[in-house]
Amino acid sequence: MGLGSETPEFDIMQLTAVFGVSNISAFISVFFHAFHWHLPIVHSPSFDPGTVAKPLLLAIFLAGAAYSTTMDDTTASSSSWVVDVAEEYIFRQVSHLAMVPSPMDPANLLPTVQTLQSALIIEMLQFARDDLSTRRRIRIIRHPCLVSTVRSLGIFQLKRSTIPNVCDDLTWRNLVAEEMCLRIASWAFLADGFLTVCLKNHPAISIFEMDCNFPWSADLWEAESASAFSKIAAKHSTELPLPPLWEVATQLLEIPKTAPISWSLSISAEHLLILIYAINSLAFQTRAGLLPYLKADKIRLAAENWKRIWDSVIGSLGDDQYLHLGYPKHAEELWWLLKATLDVAEQSGINFPYLDSTATDDMGSLNEFIQWCHRNFS
Repeated sequence: MGLGSETPEFDIMQLTAVFGVSNISAFISVFFHAFHWHLPIVHSPSFDPGTVAKPLLLAIFLAGAAYSTTMDDTTASSSSWVVDVAEEYIFRQVSHLAMVPSPMDPANLLPTVQTLQSALIIEMLQFARDDLSTRRRIRIIRHPCLVSTVRSLGIFQLKRSTIPNVCDDLTWRNLVAEEMCLRIASWAFLADGFLTVCLKNHPAISIFEMDCNFPWSADLWEAESASAFSKIAAKHSTELPLPPLWEVATQLLEIPKTAPISWSLSISAEHLLILIYAINSLAFQTRAGLLPYLKADKIRLAAENWKRIWDSVIGSLGDDQYLHLGYPKHAEELWWLLKATLDVAEQSGINFPYLDSTATDDMGSLNEFIQWCHRNFS
């Protein structure tokens, strides 16, 4: 099944315990109530388990199972190797996309998108396992495969056909299809950033190729119908459109920290999560000597600009909105880590394995660095 994997002894009873009929709807529900907020790439309002592609249904089911509180230790143990098998199956489907004629044509778009969604879900699910061989397989085999496929489909350069506005049901569904592609690009970039920040993996995606639109804000994405979408879109109609990620990041590197930022009122917490990963990626590449023209003071300026936008955005959220942020609520922690790497790198005589550019599959060096910073900077 890939690097470092072993085939477990097959136990049909354990398999039945995982895939029991009673679990299907339960685990799908758990996925959308728990996992979805951390990886919002599947459109919940239009999701239909009866018509969805098998790889995506399998990925959603297993992600829901992983987050379920109803699984005992034995069932959870059996589900881990089932996820390994699912990973192999799903990434074979990803590799087969190269043989599909015009995979982004309307007739093939939905199966293509759902295959990529399933790969992202499985990749993120496997990241969470405390298993070095699994992390290594994802880092050096699966993730590059996914990135290469998304790149070959042109999704990193995808532009919307129109801005969100009042629309009928058919137009809304077409806009949602575009948005799913943009979210695949954005969360593939986030997955890449995670590998860089946590495992010092050299970025597989340059921020300068991220020329696609930013994803919608969560309220547009979660709109239950065309009419609900139209009402929300009308409220956003006065906002300035966001430039692509590479342009936003470039501006943050240059804008004086007290200067106004014209598009800052259009940005959301989800966008800021993507952006802080982008700045961390630049910081890593600068530290590794891959971007010799980019100096640490520019990275620090970008971090300061990011933080003032973050404070403004978070300050405008109500308690319920903040509660449902999911993964983006941890963006400030990534800012803190970025700031710590910049501060420590300036000090002579202090060396940490986390600050070198050698990729690893063990998060121990990151944990050591965070604990040292907590003791010395708190």
